[in-house]
Amino acid sequence: MNEGVLPEAFRGFEEELCDGAVRGLDVDQFASHDEWVRWLGWASVELDEDDYLRATLYGLHLAPRLAGTDYGTARQRDLGQLWTDTIRGFLGEIAFAKWLREKFGLAVELDYRLGPLEQFLPSDIRRVGGREPRLRVSIKSTKLSGIWLDVPGAQIEHSDVFVLVRVGVTREHFLAFLKKISVIRDKLMKEALERRLLSEEELEKIWKSVPEFKSVPAYVAGFLDKADYADRLKDRYSIIEADGEVKQKRVVINRYLGFWHPGEIAYERTIRDLLRSRGMSLRDDMGVEFEGIREFTRTLHFIASSGVLKKRREDWRRLVQRL
Repeated sequence: MNEGVLPEAFRGFEEELCDGAVRGLDVDQFASHDEWVRWLGWASVELDEDDYLRATLYGLHLAPRLAGTDYGTARQRDLGQLWTDTIRGFLGEIAFAKWLREKFGLAVELDYRLGPLEQFLPSDIRRVGGREPRLRVSIKSTKLSGIWLDVPGAQIEHSDVFVLVRVGVTREHFLAFLKKISVIRDKLMKEALERRLLSEEELEKIWKSVPEFKSVPAYVAGFLDKADYADRLKDRYSIIEADGEVKQKRVVINRYLGFWHPGEIAYERTIRDLLRSRGMSLRDDMGVEFEGIREFTRTLHFIASSGVLKKRREDWRRLVQRL
């Protein structure tokens, strides 16, 4: 790849891509922009129509079994929204498996058995090279601009390694996919014609307005090895690392590693004390927010910003050997 040139798969995603890497402080781990771009080319993978179909089907199986209400809130999530959210999650898992095969020649089998949800909590990887994995790996997905690896508090006890995958899914992708596999023309529009609901001219205009399906770019943003922080993770109030910016009446966190519960004020106090110890001037009445997050579900989380994750090739090689 040419110096300073983003991978072809990310063309059209430049703003979102760079936004996530800059806000998450990923780029701070590299000596230069060119070094980051070279690494990005290595960390990237493309998802095709078959990958999207696979994610869509598994998402359709899982979505109806998920809670319709966000934990700790009264907001009801539509089943269609749950489905597309679940698709993105599965795309991240598929991207990671595909990337391991392309970069390390490692064949992994994702755990897509149609069983109880509880059995999938420890690991998203069922088999590695035909055997059981030696590590329990949890794969988390986010948009290209997302900067947080957000682990439900209970899951931190069940898995050994947490991987963050950024996926370039747009708001048009699902509709474009339905067009690609002819659901729109051969099913919806055919039905509309037979029932004389719309004319062929009107349907053609609708057809042309639907975007075309394109491959989905993704890249593996890094991983968190729980063994590196084993002692600190025994305390549910542990905050290993935190940094941010003071903005008027609040401090906005953009670098973080540790537990967080939005309903317990003790976490905000600990964050303010930690930042004060580093010379930052903070008032006691200043609220604490996380960059890009409007509201967390009111339960215990373990949070890691993308800038604290391991992402170097040598770190991945060591992890793959252990896997």
